[in-house]
Amino acid sequence: MNRNLSKLLQSLAGAVVLSMASLSMAATYTYDFDADNDERGGQPLNFGDLNVYGGLLVDGGPMVRPSLLRGNAYLDAGSKSGLGVCREKVDNSAGGGSPSANKCFTAGGGYAGSDDNLQINEVLGFVFDASKKISEVGIWGKHDNVPDGTKVLIWTDTGGFDLLDVIADKITLDFELTQMAIFGSMSDWYKGFMKKNFDIGTTNTDALYVAGINEVPIPAAVWLFGSALLGLAGLRRRKVAV
Repeated sequence: MNRNLSKLLQSLAGAVVLSMASLSMAATYTYDFDADNDERGGQPLNFGDLNVYGGLLVDGGPMVRPSLLRGNAYLDAGSKSGLGVCREKVDNSAGGGSPSANKCFTAGGGYAGSDDNLQINEVLGFVFDASKKISEVGIWGKHDNVPDGTKVLIWTDTGGFDLLDVIADKITLDFELTQMAIFGSMSDWYKGFMKKNFDIGTTNTDALYVAGINEVPIPAAVWLFGSALLGLAGLRRRKVAV
């Protein structure tokens, strides 16, 4: 066999092996909050290259500008749950100290077994270390499926505000972002504010969890093409050396 042809075939074989190895690392990365059985809250919650913040919208008025107060992002465990907001303190000794116990407290300081999801005027902020192309965001109701067509208000640093429909327990994005905010239901004041200033409606359910975020993987064709180029570059270097 021609020597150069033999080297070419060897290089292409190496490129295919490299591309298959790369392909195995190109799976969609999911922040799977539901799989974490450790309930916890804080400001912020950290998931690798993602920080999640909790917040509470405060109504404005004729002479008062609207504002945003910090709350605690909260990771709730159990069936069909995920991230929500604690308006007040998070106490690990609540509920008898059980790891699966709800540890959220109300604004009045009392223990509240239901204040761990996105409720009225609550918002979750998601801040990535670098720009990500996000395909889908999982959405649950109060430990249950959300009916298709449920509206979820979202804000991103590249797309502004949008009101997206939940279809099959998720909203679909398919664009790059670094920061994102997902809103619970809104007070009548904020509904009017959003309509007047952004001509957009608001979330139409009173209790949400953010169940997970899927990042778009690098297409397999990119790995194959890139690794093939590396193989051919290696062949060229060997040919020059000869």
